[in-house]
Amino acid sequence: MSHYMLARAAQFQATFYYSLLLFAILLLIVLATGYALAGIRAMWRSGERGPAAVLLGAVTVSFLALAGMYATAIGGLIITNGGGGS
Repeated sequence: MSHYMLARAAQFQATFYYSLLLFAILLLIVLATGYALAGIRAMWRSGERGPAAVLLGAVTVSFLALAGMYATAIGGLIITNGGGGS
């Protein structure tokens, strides 16, 4: 087995594990946001509109921040690992 083939196999394995990690992080972000929005919806329906609006703003800002960090991480991994070519 050549040195190039071993390096290529190691790169594939690393990319596979990073993709699993990124999928788990994305799942965590989406499920946490959905859970928070379900709670906020219940608050809104029960008449607590002020606190629900504040929490909705906090959840929205948090989701956008986490999604931005996630997108940056994916971009960095694509540039360093899986861009193709050599």
